Amino acid sequence: MIAVIADDLTGAAELAGIGLDYHLKTEVNTTVEINCNADLLIIATDTRSLKATEAKTKVHELTRQVMALKPHLLYKKIDSALRGHVLDEVSSHLEASGLKRALIIPGNPEHGKRVVNGTYYYKNIPVHLSNYSVDPDFPATSSNVRTMLRADENLPLFKINEKIPDAGIIVGEAAGVRDLEYWIEQADNNTIIAGASGLFNRLLKYLIREKDTAATPTFTQESASRLFVFGSTFHQGRYPIEDTLINNVPVVYLPIELLGNDNMPQHLYESFTGSVVQSLKKHRNTIIAIHPDITKGIYIDPVQLTRKMGAIVNHINQQAPLHELLIEGGATAWAILSELNISKLYPIKQLSPGVIRMGIAGNNQLCVTLKPGSYEWPAPVWETTTYS
Repeated sequence: MIAVIADDLTGAAELAGIGLDYHLKTEVNTTVEINCNADLLIIATDTRSLKATEAKTKVHELTRQVMALKPHLLYKKIDSALRGHVLDEVSSHLEASGLKRALIIPGNPEHGKRVVNGTYYYKNIPVHLSNYSVDPDFPATSSNVRTMLRADENLPLFKINEKIPDAGIIVGEAAGVRDLEYWIEQADNNTIIAGASGLFNRLLKYLIREKDTAATPTFTQESASRLFVFGSTFHQGRYPIEDTLINNVPVVYLPIELLGNDNMPQHLYESFTGSVVQSLKKHRNTIIAIHPDITKGIYIDPVQLTRKMGAIVNHINQQAPLHELLIEGGATAWAILSELNISKLYPIKQLSPGVIRMGIAGNNQLCVTLKPGSYEWPAPVWETTTYS
């Protein structure tokens, strides 16, 4: 078994999609089941949304439980741009696992995310000058890798071909795909590997060496009810909106009154969810989103926002049972699936890198497609028929 602990749900789904390509029996779960027989077990967490101390405690316990399954390898899925509590969590994994060494490889060269001479570049510019600088939760204020990790100069940072120690936490630079392969070759049975999807893909290629050619999604039947959930204003400017439609799918925006209050006024809550239900019944496809203009100059607590999204989607599903949920953003996905009491999923199809359609254990009526907030929705999801 290969075991993965991911710091958010969409990252977990992304790795599950990669596992599909390598014929691995893959499971995404939020808990560790002692009788798990998966080839690839991915434990999804929401630690990126927690405080650092809470994240450390949670991953320590999960790591202890995962190690009881005696996995062949432990992989830590982190954000490629080092958002979250990367160093704190990796330290906790190392302590709980009993392993000697952790190797952190930031970036994802295939997506233009590279580390050269201690500096993180996104599309050839320092990351703090990119749109990652306006991330609502973890804005990039520096492109120095140690600073991004909230570490001091004592954290070892190595280039390829430099001798690395046998113990402790090590950060490796990667300017290209071959660098990722080099670092994988340096890991041994006493090493936790921490990185993003590109590194994991190269790891499976190194271990298994067989991969399917990705198939283009096909369409076979009409969908009864499909709800898109955009839980943040981040990156929304890239969607062309015409007459409250995005790619011919109607959009229902959350009122500012629902966003700005600690508690949602009941009449507004019922009015908004009722509008979404009516749109679903009429059009079958609907997007709920936050209009970027209404939040300018206003602080919206991200934790409260995701909880509200979860409650709203749960209420909509009770009134008009959904067949497809398409969710953007890991924290939003976590809150929604928690409200729907969904804890165990399995990958059905990778629609594009990072965009994964998931089935739900014990529920053949609903499928969930998950996507990181920084990725694009692929063209197939905008069709009015469901994908198979």
